[in-house]
This record gives sequence, C-alpha cells and structure tokens, in this order.
Amino acid sequence: MPIPDKMLAVTVEGGKKAITVDRPRSPEPGEVLIRVERVGICGTDLEMFEGYTDFRGIIGHEFAGTVVEADLYSWIRRRVTASINLPDGALGTIDEDAAKHTPNRKALGIRGMDGAMADYVLLPEGLLVSLPDSVSWAEGAMAEPLAAAMNAVEQLPPGENPVLLVGDGKLAQLIARVYLSQGGELHVVGRSDAKLTMLEKAGAKVLDGAAKAGEYHRVIEATGSAVGMQSALAATAPQGTVVCKSTIAGSTELDLSRLVVDEITLRGSRCGSVKQAVEAIASGRNRVEDLVSDVFPLRDANKAFKRAVEPDALKVQLSPHGA
Repeated sequence: MPIPDKMLAVTVEGGKKAITVDRPRSPEPGEVLIRVERVGICGTDLEMFEGYTDFRGIIGHEFAGTVVEADLYSWIRRRVTASINLPDGALGTIDEDAAKHTPNRKALGIRGMDGAMADYVLLPEGLLVSLPDSVSWAEGAMAEPLAAAMNAVEQLPPGENPVLLVGDGKLAQLIARVYLSQGGELHVVGRSDAKLTMLEKAGAKVLDGAAKAGEYHRVIEATGSAVGMQSALAATAPQGTVVCKSTIAGSTELDLSRLVVDEITLRGSRCGSVKQAVEAIASGRNRVEDLVSDVFPLRDANKAFKRAVEPDALKVQLSPHGA
C-alpha cells in the first residue's frame, strides 16, 4: 500500500486532537520508517499539554509498529518498538542505560525528536527493539512503560520490610506486577476501589486509608500528583528511601527539612530497558495487555485524551491503522 503524502499526528501545538501533517521524509542511511500500529497515552503526554516541557511537535513514545522503509532491506516488515533516548550524534547500537543521561540527548516525542503518536514515525536503527510474533501490538506498545516500572523497582535498596506503593493507576499497576513477580511483600494506598481491587488480586495488601506516618523504609510514589509525593514522603521512616516516578508540570511543595532531619533518600526513576521489558512480556513473566482499558482510532485522539484522564481508565491506546 502506498504511503500518503499527508498523515495524522497528535502534536503539542495542535492540542489534544489529531491533525494533518506532512509525512516523514524517506529514511537516510541508519534510519527506518515505521507504520505505527499501536501507541499509548501516558502521564508524561498529559503533563506536556500542561507545560511539563517546552517541546513542540509530535508526541508519543509508547508504540509498536512495522518497518516499511529502511536503508537496510533486512529491517523491512520487521515488528518493532523502540527505546526513547537518543544521544547526540549517536550511530549504530545505543546503550539504553547510558543514553538516558547523555548531555544534549533527544527523547522520542518529549525532547528534540518527533514521537510516534502518528500514522508513521521515522527513527534511527539504533533505537529499535524487535518484537517476537508472540507479542501483540497492544503488548508491544506497553514495553516502554513496563521498562519504566522495572527501573523503579530496581531503584529500591535491599530490605526485608514491605514496600509501600503510593498510587493505583496504570504505572502503579505495572510496578506492582514487577515487584510481586519477584516475591516481595507490597502494601498499596490509592483512591480507586476498582483499581485497588486489581492490585489486591495481583497479591498486594491494600491499606484502609492513608499509610501510617514514618512506617515504611522503602516507598515508591507513582501517583502523577504533588499530593501523592507529599503522602509518600510522610509515610517514609527515618533513613528510608522514596523512589519518585511522577513527572509533574509546575512546582511542588515538599517539607525538605524531613529529608535532612530524618536522613531520607529521595530518588528519581525514569526510563528502563525496553529490550528487557519485551523479554519479560514474551516470557509471560509480566502480563500487560489486560491493563489496556480502551483503544481509539488515531482520528479520535481528542476523545482518547479525554478518556485517559477519567478515574476508571487505565492504559488508553490509539490504533492508527485499525490493528
């Protein structure tokens, strides 16, 4: 099927809707053009509309698709997803862990690089991660958020006490599954009865009300809100650690004196290994497809974004080509 001269895409400057833009140029050596089959809406996408970054362009970094044009024929028709961080001047294979903190890096759909919330996306070969045939498009588009969840768990220091997870949304659900698959004890606080029930069925202990102040030595915050960050800090014991996953537009008030007086460690957690996440999905170690609550055509992106912020929604995905 020929690729049209125009395509649909969701851009920051275009608001929460699909708009018509020029199709990407043909790939240059080291690049591929990908037909996007599924792309997810995440908290970072939502925060970008509120001014989280000054990026202007096509958003979206959780995706799966098929390579349709490439300098190397071996890429054609391969099913792929991608890691999202591109070091300045990178050629060939990219180290996922090192790339996320490289100066002057680009980030897919977030910083200096058009994203995948479109009919097609043009990417360097070094970012690509192959998808086995056993991994569905929906699962492939969940690999990047699963990688982020895996990284959050990896940031926890060793310990035998229960971990407290603050939050019950899509990222919290992934974090819980990763941590519980390792045999740990997990306590959770959240707001949605339905989502808390899902976490309980997965093996977490749901707390009745707020966590007790200063009780937990290891805490993961995954609410996407300033209030959640404050709650996580309040629940942390002296010399405890809080792993923070939320990207929040604007400033957040925190009682920094507690960090000093109680010697609390506050750790940020961002991207993980997409390759390892794909392996975890393919092996069946971490289930993800049941967390996709809604799928919309790309032309209905405005409706999809409205759905994504509703209390009962989990992962909302867009399907540019009906896959």
